[in-house]
Amino acid sequence: MVSKAQKLARKRYKEEHPDLFPKPEPSKDPSENKKNKKKKSLKAKKTQTLKKSNPNSGGKKHPLRVPGMRPGESCFICKAHDHIAKSCPQKAQWERNKICLLCRQRGHSLKNCTEKGDSGEKKLC
Repeated sequence: MVSKAQKLARKRYKEEHPDLFPKPEPSKDPSENKKNKKKKSLKAKKTQTLKKSNPNSGGKKHPLRVPGMRPGESCFICKAHDHIAKSCPQKAQWERNKICLLCRQRGHSLKNCTEKGDSGEKKLC
């Protein structure tokens, strides 16, 4: 951040030496500026998409992401497009097949584990 003193000093210097700071001339055609800005933004978008499309680029990807499915587009439990996982009719069955990371038993998750309060020294996974 530039201090007020620096701003004032720069302003005074510009006033004393106007020949060192020529005023920028506006372009003759104002539509050229818009075209150049659009071209630059398109180039930036293209480079971003090329970086994302390269599978060997080492970019961060979600480990559980299913290819071809966007988050919130469909249910990740039964893959139906008419609802999301929160309101899935098969959610109860899916919950029963979960494995707890603490006690390694089926039927519940770590959040609902009965042995959670008993042992604090057990490692997860």
